[in-house]
Amino acid sequence: MADRHVVQRTALVVGLGNYTHPATRHSIGQYVLPPLLECIQSHDARVRAHLARVVARLPPDAPRYELPAPTPFEPFQLHRGAQGWFAHACVLLDSLPPKGAAARRAPGFRVDACPYVHMHLVLYIPRLLMNANGLGVRAALGQLPELGTSDTLLVHDELQRNFGQVTLKAGGSAAGHNGVRSVQDVLRCHGAARQEPDMARVRIGIGRPADGRISEYVLGPMPPEWRAACAPPRSDPASPGVAQPAAPVLHGVWQHIQQWCLARVATT
Repeated sequence: MADRHVVQRTALVVGLGNYTHPATRHSIGQYVLPPLLECIQSHDARVRAHLARVVARLPPDAPRYELPAPTPFEPFQLHRGAQGWFAHACVLLDSLPPKGAAARRAPGFRVDACPYVHMHLVLYIPRLLMNANGLGVRAALGQLPELGTSDTLLVHDELQRNFGQVTLKAGGSAAGHNGVRSVQDVLRCHGAARQEPDMARVRIGIGRPADGRISEYVLGPMPPEWRAACAPPRSDPASPGVAQPAAPVLHGVWQHIQQWCLARVATT
């Protein structure tokens, strides 16, 4: 049970990259998706454990709401109709702003108006080269008729930021990124400049090469420390069952995915 009402939503998270070069800098958007599954599962377990403690402390006459049962995630499997790999994960998110947040001081704010969000995340990796990723995203959305561009989030590399910097962008220019451009061209989601919808993106900084050789740089392998920065949470041997925080880049990606998901759920 929960102490506030629960809403259910679905979203598509796409990792852009070259499937033939899965561990290169240009494919970091795809590289982070498999470990993201463990991050999602760990987050769901933490929220549910906290909620169990909250409900246990409620007065007998306090309202209670039915909570969907936890579901195991489905690992990546090739889906030929989608021209790529799908994975599925459900996670419980809390839309209540943290204590001290400005939103709590807004006129008319009510804690009971902030729902829990049972979010079904469909993760997708196109089985295409970067400059054709848009065809894959169109095929994936064709398998998910209830979703559209506003329900889709792209995860990709970003030359304009140093490695480790992870940012969320609501849409706008592709800034020279061939994968983003392919998605925008195929789905016609270039944004307000062309009077079209936007597609949100989580951008992972990879920096620029000192010698200016962009192609060789982005298609080169990620250094070991980069791969470590995308590692999922691990259990602490000293505290069995207690997961440690995810590595910094993966943690940043997951934080921004949560932010984007919750921004799409209005208070009631």
